[in-house]
Parts: sequence; structure tokens; C-alpha cells
Amino acid sequence: MKRVTLIITAVLTVLMLTACSSNKVVYESNTESQGGNKAWTVLIYMCGGDDESVNGDYSKKLDEIMNVNYSDNINVIVQTGGSSKWHTKNIYSDYCQRFKAGKNKLYLEDQSMAADMGDYKSAEKDYSKALIIDKELLPAYLNRAIMREKLDDWEGAIEDCNMAIKLNMFSDDAYGLRGYLHFKEKKYHDAIEDYNKALKINPQNKRILMSRAITWYEMKKFPEAMEDYTAVLKVDSTYAYAYYNRALLRAEIGETNKAIDDLDQVLEMNPDNILIYFNRGLLKMEIRDYTGAYNDFSESISLYPDFVKAYLARAAVSGEMDDFASARQDRYKAEEIMDRYKRMQEGDKNALVDTTENFRRLIDINSRDDRMKDVINGRIQDRNVIIELQDMFVVQYLALDTLRKGKVQYFDKRIMKFNQEHNYNPALTISNKRFDYPREFEDEYIETLSSKIRKNRSDVDALLLRGSLYLNRGDYTKAIEDFKTVVERDPKHLFALMNLASARAKMYDYIESIEEKTSRVVGEEEKVKRVVDYSLVLEGNNKCLEIDPDFAFAMFNIANVYAKSGKIKEAIDMYTKVLELDKDIAEAYFNRGLLHIYQGDKSAANVDLSKAGELGLTDAYSIIKRYCSVEE
Repeated sequence: MKRVTLIITAVLTVLMLTACSSNKVVYESNTESQGGNKAWTVLIYMCGGDDESVNGDYSKKLDEIMNVNYSDNINVIVQTGGSSKWHTKNIYSDYCQRFKAGKNKLYLEDQSMAADMGDYKSAEKDYSKALIIDKELLPAYLNRAIMREKLDDWEGAIEDCNMAIKLNMFSDDAYGLRGYLHFKEKKYHDAIEDYNKALKINPQNKRILMSRAITWYEMKKFPEAMEDYTAVLKVDSTYAYAYYNRALLRAEIGETNKAIDDLDQVLEMNPDNILIYFNRGLLKMEIRDYTGAYNDFSESISLYPDFVKAYLARAAVSGEMDDFASARQDRYKAEEIMDRYKRMQEGDKNALVDTTENFRRLIDINSRDDRMKDVINGRIQDRNVIIELQDMFVVQYLALDTLRKGKVQYFDKRIMKFNQEHNYNPALTISNKRFDYPREFEDEYIETLSSKIRKNRSDVDALLLRGSLYLNRGDYTKAIEDFKTVVERDPKHLFALMNLASARAKMYDYIESIEEKTSRVVGEEEKVKRVVDYSLVLEGNNKCLEIDPDFAFAMFNIANVYAKSGKIKEAIDMYTKVLELDKDIAEAYFNRGLLHIYQGDKSAANVDLSKAGELGLTDAYSIIKRYCSVEE
């Protein structure tokens, strides 16, 4: 039974009067407790808005909520969201979070990224219920409008915005959202009119300035768009989106040097973004700064060694500089990568796609594409769980000095047998960490191994080692080629089978992360989200288990595939099997703990993450603190 709360106790009545403004809705459910007394649950929605981000008003109300002594039959649940910044520690603007209130504490019950919630119909119904309780709840209208947009109910979404404006004709958020809806329907003049009204109320609203700039761009009014991007940067000189969009606009209208200056600013904020280096290199080619262009394309290649277009672009630059030998070398390299691509199995081909066609695109700051990623800030978050999973295990080269010092992640009987049979020359280890070897050492060792392979194509040890070095440095297609050659020579080579599967998984995930960070053009039709096909990865690890059913690290890798594919129960079951074989694999506890958080089982998560911390993964403790309780 659900109904509007009128009075529970004197204390709770005061609490509600204090905590429930027009930005919150409270309702309760009651049931009979075991002692015959009614058990009351009060749910408080907090949509913080500017009141929280600027003044911290709702954080103050949270303090009041935490300072109440609740009786055992009263549960107070607080849901937070709707603010770009929260002043209470461990409440995050990226998430909708639900807490249980206790004395001086908030206990995290559940959280979801706003873009990951997905059940728009249920959300729309929830906001409708809130409006039955309080018809003047402005944020509920705006949030329902967003849900209705996702459900393609454009008329209903506009109607909700109209209601919000009737409630508060000075709401820049309401005008801004209605403007965005007009923009999506290509009613650009109506969108501009609403954005103008919003900016008259709040001239420093960055999001609306960016939105109006995009609209001017679609209307081919480039000076107005430029003026808005510049206005954003006057409000916030570190706003990378504005620099990026202004750079692309400047490039389009011929202001190439100024466009390069803007991309310089973006790279200062994120120096490891291959998209920006590539774009800047193209612009430097236009102004005949060939040395600068060459360096930018080289940086792109160092960050992503299989970047075909960067090799071709660098070849063109070398040609302009009369360095024809380097140009031939880069063109040959590009052809070699494409040749490897053509020889791949179909599953690998589907992953290794060239995404550079999407790189030069304006960012729609309002885009609500599911799981939209930050192309500029390079923020990549795991698709399935809140924190990134501990990575898959691979067999890697290990320096003998490191082995002598005992700095080994795990001692495995199979690895030890290999090392003893080879008199520790070479030495291998099993790890899920990237080894930071000097580039010069890697290059020299790879050349030594390549020389051995040229003399004897059946030297599986040299192929395995070279593939492992390629894998460690991110040359995934080369690694795959070497491991496949080993498996062709020896179909039951346990280490090569596992490394081949892991190399494929890492390549798929890396390519996918680039695609996710690529913003789409405003007004472009939404693409169907591509599902990563991990079937070859599963096949490889399952072959490992056919050869050795107790190979726990292959089981761990299978569990990771299940987790990445959204098969949470199967993943948890497989991590459990891993720990039955080896109770000291910290990464299995860690990943299983994350999946328990995903399922809302915080008690089980605490146990697993605590064990992972005891075994050396100290990051587990900060996750426990962040996701299980919030101190006052």
C-alpha cells in the first residue's frame, strides 16, 4: 500500500517539512512488522539542481536527515541526482544514488549511471506517480520530459516542458530542455528562441551556450556559433568541449592556425588522446607545417600502433618532405596491417574496424545516447560494472632479475615447469598487469626473436615470446598472428591458446573504447549499438580447460568474458570455481565483489572486496568505502 505521508511522528513530520521542497517528493509504504507495529518506509527524492551545485542547499538538508534518531520501524531512503555537483562527500553527479539514512551516516543501497538505467518506461511511470503526489514538482516534469523523449513521445515531452515553464517562467533548465527538443525535431528557429530565453535568465549557462552554438552551426550561421563557443570559454577557460568544437568550426571556415591553437588547449588537458593528435596533424598539413604534422601522426601511432590512416597520413607528410624512403616504409606498414586484417578470422575482423571516419565531428553536449563517452576527457568506464574489472591473465616474458627478487604476481606450476625445462632462458610469468619495459629493450629483443623466427618458422618459443611482447605493448594484431602460428604448430599449446584469446579480447575492447569515445554529428541518425562478439575468446579459453581442467587463470578469463557480456550470474559462478581451485587469487575476489555491488548485494561485496584487499589489491578498500557507506 502506498499513499502520501501525512504524519508519522513529531520528529519525522519536522524532518519532512524541512526536507521536502519543490525539488523533492516523499511517499511511504507501510507493512506490519514482526512485533505487530507498522514498519514505515519514507522515500525522499532529491533533485539538487543549481541549489545544490552552487549553494549546497540539499547537502545541508542531508545533514539534518542524518541528525535524526530513527526508531527501528522507520526506514528513511534518500535518492540523489539532478545536480552537476554535490557538496556531500561520496555523492556523485554522474550517478543516481539511493541511500538509507542512519545516525550520522548514509548507507549506499543502490546506484546507477543516469545513462545506464535504460528502463525508460518505468522511470516515466515513477515521475508520473511523483506528479500525482505533487503537481507542482518542476524537476519531475523535466525528468519525465527526458524519459518521454527517449520513448519517442515528443508531444508529451514538449507538454512537460510547457508545464515546467508555467510553474516557473524563470527556469533556464526548462527553456533549455524545450530548446533541445525543438533542435532534435530540426525546428532550429524555435530552439534558438528557447535558448535565448534561457540565456536571458542565466547568461553563463555553459550547456545552453554550447547547445545554441550547435544550433547556429546547423543553420550555417558560423559567426554566431563562434561567438557562443567563445562565450563559453569566457565563463570557463578549461571547458575542453568548447575548445574542441571551436577548433573544428575554425578549421571548416579556414582559420586553421586558430583551430590548431584550440586543439593545443585540448591536448594540455588530455595529452593521450589519439583523436586530437590525428586531427591536429591534418590541420598542420594544411598550413605546410610538415614537421609538426609528422610528429602528431607519430604520436597517434605510438598510442595506437595499428592506426592505418595515421601511417598513410605520415607517409604523405614524408613525401612532401622528400623523404621518400620513410614514405614507402609507412605505406608498407599500412599495407602490412591491412594484410593482417584480411587474414583474420571473421570475429576478429568485426572488431578491427577503422573508426577515423568519425573523428572530426562536433560534440552535441546534450546528446543522450546510451553510454555516451567523453571524446575529449577520454573518460572510459566499464560497460557492465561500476568500476573496471581486473583484467584478463596472460603469459608474459619475465626478466630474470625480477624473478630472482621474487617479484612475481603468481607462482603457477605450469609456468614453473616451463621455466625449469628452459633453464629460465627465457623466463615466463602469468600476470594481468602491463610490464613497463624500456622501448629500446623491447625493440632489440623483438628483433632478436624475429631473427630466430626467420631462421626457423617452427620456433614456437620465439613466437610465443614475441607475441607476448607485442601484446604487452598493444600491438594486438601482431600478437594474434604470432599466437595463431604457435597454435597451428602445436594445437595444444596451453599458453599460446590463452594468450591468443586474451589478445583478441584486449583488441576488441580497445577498438570498442575508441568507438564509444567518438561523438556523433548532431542530427545524425543514431547507430545501432554494436555488440562485441567474444565467441573466439571463449572458444580459446575453453580449449585451455579441455587440455587442463584445473587451469584457474583460463577460468578467470572466461568469467571476465561473461561479466563483459552482461552474464552476471554465470560470471559469479565462474569466479567461485576459480576460488575453489585457488583461494588466493585476489582478482577473482575483487571482480566477484564488483558484480555483487552490481546486483545490490553489498554484504557479499564487502566480504569479497575485503578479501581482495587482504591479498594485496588495496584499491578494494576505497571501493568498499565509496559504495557501501558515506560518513557524515
